Amino acid sequence: MTHKLALAAAFALGAAFAPLSAAYADSTDAARNAKVTLTQAVQAAEAKSGGKATEVEFEDDNGGRWEVKALSAGGDKLVEYYVDPNSGQVTGEEEQTFEKYFTLLKPEAFQKATTQLAAAVAAAETKASGKAVSAEVERDGEVVSYEIDVATADGVKEVRVDANGVATLN
Repeated sequence: MTHKLALAAAFALGAAFAPLSAAYADSTDAARNAKVTLTQAVQAAEAKSGGKATEVEFEDDNGGRWEVKALSAGGDKLVEYYVDPNSGQVTGEEEQTFEKYFTLLKPEAFQKATTQLAAAVAAAETKASGKAVSAEVERDGEVVSYEIDVATADGVKEVRVDANGVATLN
């Protein structure tokens, strides 16, 4: 009886998470097929902000868009920019509160990083032989590193890029 109960619980748990994984797959496919690449979306947001991007992901709701968070040049403001996946134009923005990684990693350390997000994405795409679909800054001791999801023919691979631009598959 307990074996049947455990199987039923496992099935229910799997069914509960199936919509989440399907939504992630849809978002990944939309990002992979967008006319504007993740790197181009980062460049558009950085041009608009005058600062450096910290995170980017593709949201497929409302027709789809790249959402790029960028830290201002002065390090005192974090803004999320919405980038159209077809034109590359910034279509909106929303000021954000500083996130947890900025309480652990000072904005100055991020701005002084040898490798910035666009270069980290290029290193990750080369390492995994695919197209980046999301990226974010991480803390590695007192310096930045990046976690980048790259869509490949074999699925999505997570790539870590250190402060010196060295990429490793996770």
